[in-house]
Parts: sequence; C-alpha cells; structure tokens
Amino acid sequence: MAIQIRGNQVANNTLGPTQIDETATYDFSSGTVSVATPSSAGHAATKAYVDSKVVDTFSGGDGIAIDASGNPDVISVDLATNPGMQFTSNKLDLKCKSESGGTITKDANGIYIADSAISSAKLAGSIANAKLANSTISGKALGTNLDALAAGQGLAIGGAFNGSAAQTMDLNLDGSSLAKGGSGVKVADGGIGATQLASNAVTTVKIGDNQVTAAKIPNDSIGSAKLLLQSEWVSLTANGSATAFDLGHTLSGDFASIIVVRNGLIMEQKSSSPSGMDEYSVSLNGGTGGVGQITFGTAPTNGDNLRVWYIQG
Repeated sequence: MAIQIRGNQVANNTLGPTQIDETATYDFSSGTVSVATPSSAGHAATKAYVDSKVVDTFSGGDGIAIDASGNPDVISVDLATNPGMQFTSNKLDLKCKSESGGTITKDANGIYIADSAISSAKLAGSIANAKLANSTISGKALGTNLDALAAGQGLAIGGAFNGSAAQTMDLNLDGSSLAKGGSGVKVADGGIGATQLASNAVTTVKIGDNQVTAAKIPNDSIGSAKLLLQSEWVSLTANGSATAFDLGHTLSGDFASIIVVRNGLIMEQKSSSPSGMDEYSVSLNGGTGGVGQITFGTAPTNGDNLRVWYIQG
C-alpha cells in the first residue's frame, strides 16, 4: 500500500535536502516529475515546458549597453557627443543650451520659445513686411518710395528724390551779389552795388574800421544818393590874432572834402605845419566839443572875409 503525505500535512521548513532523494522519481497524479536536471530523452515534455518559461537574455542595441560582468547586470544609455538629451536626477531630460536671452526653455508643459528671446542675431533677414506689426513709415508701406521731393525757389536738386537714391541739394544764387564755397554763403567780392543799397541806408555808425574794403565795392557803384552825408558853408570872423577856428560839426576823414576861402581866394591845405595866412591844416575833431577845426599858419588880418565849405562827418 502506498502512503501519501500531502502538503498540508508537512510543517513549514521541515524538509531539507537530506530528507529528499533528488535522484528518485515520484508519481504524482499529473505524471512523472524528476527534481534532477531533465534530459531531452527521458523528460522531453518537462524540459520543453520549463524552457518556455525561461526569459530570453537581453542584448544591447543602438545607444544601449549591457554589462553582465557583475550582479545584477547594468544597462547604460550612451547619449553620444553634444546630445540633445541628458539625465537629470536619474530621469531622462531635454537639454537646453543656456545663453543670453534663453531662446528655448522648458517647463512642466514642454519646450517653448521664451518671451523676448528672439534677438537680431537669431534673425536671418528674411522677415516679410507683412509680418511686422507696423509695416509703414509715415503712412508709406515698407518697400515703397516716399513722395517726390522737389526744389523750391533758391534751391536746386540733382534729380527727383523719392528715397530710392541719394541726391544732392544746392543753392541757386541770383546774380553776382552772393557767392558760395566750402565754408558757406557769403557776399561776393564787389557784389554790393548801388542797386543793392537803399537811399541813405549807410551811415557812419554802420561803417566799422576796415569792415568794408575796396574789394567788396565795385567801381562807381555808390552814388551820392546812397551816402548819408551833408555839406555846409560857414562864415568865420578874423580878429587879427586867432589862428584856429572851430567848425559846427565833426569832419569826414577825407581832407579834400573841405575848402577855405579868404577874401574870395581859396587857401592851400597842408597836412601839418602850415605857413602864413594863406595855408591851413585840418583837425577832424580837435575843436571845442569835438568838432572840426582849421588852423592857419599865421592869424588872418582883422576883418578878413573867411568862408569854409566842408562835408560833415
């Protein structure tokens, strides 16, 4: 009679290797099973079943390497050189280059272009006008010409200007009174004639020393009507002792603009040191109060008729 011991009749941890005959075979209701390594001849069915339950071994693929030299085996990932992926805190992560402006960035929702991150250096010059928020300048669409610019009175332009090409602006000078050069516009040498001056327009206070040179005035261009000058005849009283006589006004710088008559005869003017009563010298403002003055070489005779014509200064 065969005796059966079922699993629930054996206490836990009571059967060891010494209690089991590993070379024996045991008859279970499901068939013959051996605890020894089954052979293909005697236990073909059992071997096939067990082999089907064994997991296939791993082998590395592209970028995947398996190191089976230790226990457990180690699987590593090769991210190559300059990868776009990286491991961060043991997690595979997208790698973003850190640069000024942070063009590409990421958060929990994914990768995105950062605000204000597109700089001039990132543009290839291929943005169409239609893509610009403001595609006009002063009402003119980008890529179109401006309204034509024409020269008015006194101005000249090399050609029509509408922004498409550079042009040179210039001045048109009418006549010869004005001239121009690298330093600017000026009065032309000899350019002020009688027609440019209003009557009585030039007074002595408007003429500074050496301001208007002969080169600035054409010959015969200033007539008497353009000069604010006045002439005067005065009578002087000779008393037989006075040699110097004051006039009523200052005199012009031109000594030729004075005539002295004694007893109907014209006296001779000297620049200095006159001799006798027939010669005299002139001071522009040497008289009392700064008026003009004439001085004879000797005092005219008492009762002589003295008359002086001069141009006021």
